[in-house]
Amino acid sequence: MRVIINGLPLFAERLANELQKYDPNSSYHFFDTYNSKRAQLRFYLYLPFSDVVISMNGVSDNSGSLNLVLKRRKKLILQWMGTDVLLALERSKNGTIDRKYIDYAVNFTDSLLLQEELRSINVPVELLNFKSIKTQTLTQSFSRISVISYVPEARQTFYGMKKIIAVAKQFPLIDFHLYGLKTSDFPIPSNIQLHGWVESEKFSAELKTNPIFLRLTDHDGFSVSVIEALSYGCEVIATIPFELCHFAKDEAAIIEQTSLVINKLEQRNLARNNDSIEAMNKKFNPSVIFPNYSQKLKEIAGK
Repeated sequence: MRVIINGLPLFAERLANELQKYDPNSSYHFFDTYNSKRAQLRFYLYLPFSDVVISMNGVSDNSGSLNLVLKRRKKLILQWMGTDVLLALERSKNGTIDRKYIDYAVNFTDSLLLQEELRSINVPVELLNFKSIKTQTLTQSFSRISVISYVPEARQTFYGMKKIIAVAKQFPLIDFHLYGLKTSDFPIPSNIQLHGWVESEKFSAELKTNPIFLRLTDHDGFSVSVIEALSYGCEVIATIPFELCHFAKDEAAIIEQTSLVINKLEQRNLARNNDSIEAMNKKFNPSVIFPNYSQKLKEIAGK
């Protein structure tokens, strides 16, 4: 089986590499057709010999690369994320959605919320996980109660900066470590520390040492950082319902959940949440995710 993967490099390149590892008898090629003319040319040259093309985001407008897929009548998969779902919802609402790829493709997402939203605009979408975590063996308890979150510099409101500030003010003796931004658009209390952007490996290392992770976005798919935090035994508070997370839809609920989580941690002497570690390592282990994904591709390709 020969597979082309394009779209969001963060996910697409990793998916191609991992699928190749677990399915060496097939070929998986990632092409960043959004940012590279060379990749566009290679996509064009490889396409006639491919069995399946995966777009690592849903497309509800026009795409030159996907037009070629339709012209060649190749099997197409749209793997929907978060922002692309919001775009599709908005375009459907204002009547500008282009459904030619949606109606032609097999549509997948890894989020129940996104599945519900897509089905509300008549996109027949199945759940299929493609994100994974490496198995962790973490037995040492946390050393302190502290909070960690990720807030990019350019999207502070969307990622819940004002909510985080409100929570930090309610718990002034607890340190809040924020990654992704160096400066805040809003006044922050002294217990919030801004660490700026760091490599993913560094952020993962910090997740392991902070027992509370906040994911307070306005909208979300199934975030890798949530999976990671749960796999490290952290308590996760989120504004979008996730498996094994503490759901809090507004500021008051976030503060309440934070208090409850602190009590939980203190009652178990800062021990990690072994239930979430076991569940995440079992469900999102690469040895489960990628063989299952490649098998699904073979079914679609008729291999």
